[in-house]
Amino acid sequence: MLYIFRIIIVLSAFLSWYATASTTRTTAHVTVHHARIHRHYLHKSKRQGHTLHYKHHVRKSHHLTKAQERRHVRLVKRKIFHAYYGWKGTPYHFGGSSHRGIDCSAFVMKMYRQVFHRYLPRTTLGQVKLGRRVRKDQAKLGDLVFFKTGRNERHVGIYLSNGDFMNSASSRGVSISNLHHTFWKRHFWQIRRLVAI
Repeated sequence: MLYIFRIIIVLSAFLSWYATASTTRTTAHVTVHHARIHRHYLHKSKRQGHTLHYKHHVRKSHHLTKAQERRHVRLVKRKIFHAYYGWKGTPYHFGGSSHRGIDCSAFVMKMYRQVFHRYLPRTTLGQVKLGRRVRKDQAKLGDLVFFKTGRNERHVGIYLSNGDFMNSASSRGVSISNLHHTFWKRHFWQIRRLVAI
């Protein structure tokens, strides 16, 4: 009887070991199989110019179509002109920042705060240090246009399109001027981009 009992214990231990080993081999085989499938489709997707990375699709979805870009520019332009007409005709006053009188840098500062919700330095020399410089032929809506109007005098306006820019000029107050005008052409300094539109 004792002999039979020992045989049963040995048999149970063997069956338990076999089941465990079998499961381990199966799991390892499935893991290797899945890894091969993943490598196969990853390689295939790269050949076809696709990607399995989720972040890539998120970035791509944010790209605007040409029509969406045009609508966005029109919307920003409406906001800029809406703000501009609230200041149009305000006389120029050096150091001023109200509707009684305003200078060029204060006008730009208030426009940027109202349209783009961005706070700029109060002075032209502070504003010219922002953003990045762009060529005149690359100027876009919202860029800042800077001029050297005297030995130590600087002027700034907000570019619109086709050479037009809005500013607070000493001669006409808050108005729209053009880069092709002789005076502005002679004193042109640089254009800087602070926002991407």
